[in-house]
Amino acid sequence: MPEILKTNAIVLRARSYSEADQLLTLYTEKAGKLTAIVKGVKKPKSKLRGGVQVFSHTNVDLFLGKNLATVTQAETINTFAPLREDLLRMGCGAYLAELIDSLVPEGESDTKLFSLVLMGFYLLSVEEPRLATKVMEIRLLRELGYQPQLESCVNCGQTKLAGYYFSSELGGLLCVQCLRDKPGMAIVKISGETCVILKQLMSMELTKINRLRISANAKRELAEILDLHITNCLGKKLKSKDFLDNLA
Repeated sequence: MPEILKTNAIVLRARSYSEADQLLTLYTEKAGKLTAIVKGVKKPKSKLRGGVQVFSHTNVDLFLGKNLATVTQAETINTFAPLREDLLRMGCGAYLAELIDSLVPEGESDTKLFSLVLMGFYLLSVEEPRLATKVMEIRLLRELGYQPQLESCVNCGQTKLAGYYFSSELGGLLCVQCLRDKPGMAIVKISGETCVILKQLMSMELTKINRLRISANAKRELAEILDLHITNCLGKKLKSKDFLDNLA
C-alpha cells in the first residue's frame, strides 16, 4: 500500500481529537474502512472542513502512517445535504453509518460494497427514508454474509413451510416441526407478504424501491425481525437505533 492514497470515501463518523483536530471513520473505495485524523479542521479558515462532513462522499488524499492515516486533501463530490436538513433522514443516516461501522471490519477493500454503501446514502437523501433504511439493512446483511434464511427451514432444511415463523437466534424461518421441537425459543410469526417483500428487497433494482406497496402490518413485521436479526448478529443494539425508534 502506497504512503499516499488517493481514493473516494464516505465519511461515516467524526469525533473530536483535540481543540482543532478531528478523527474520522471513513469507508474508502480502495482501502475499506479506516480511521484518519484531519488536522486543524475546526479552525475557521480550514480548507478541509467542507470536504469532511459526516455522510459526505468525498475524494480524499490520505497519508498512511504506521498507526493512523492523515487527511491531506479533501474535495467534496456529494454532501447528501437532505440528510442534514430533515431530522428523520438524519437519524436514518446516523443509523446506517453506525451499522456499516459495526458490520464492516477495518482494512478490507470491497468496491462492490463501497458502491452499495454509496447508493444507500443516495437513497436516504431522495426516497422515503425508513424504506431506504430497511433496504440497506437487508442488502448489507446479504453482501456481508449475514442474510436471514428465507427459502427453507434454517434448522432442518425443509422447503415446504406451513406458515412463516422467524427465529433471530437461528437466523431464519422455522418449519412447524422444528418450531414444536424448540418450545423455549423466541419466535416471531410473520405474514406471507412480509416474507415476499423481504425476498424482493434482497434482489430488486435499488432505484425502483419507490414502486413497492407495503402494508402497515408488513412494515411493522419487517422492522421487528430485522431489528432482532441485526441485534443478534452484532450482539448489541446500536445506539442510533434507539434514537431512530423514538422519532415519530
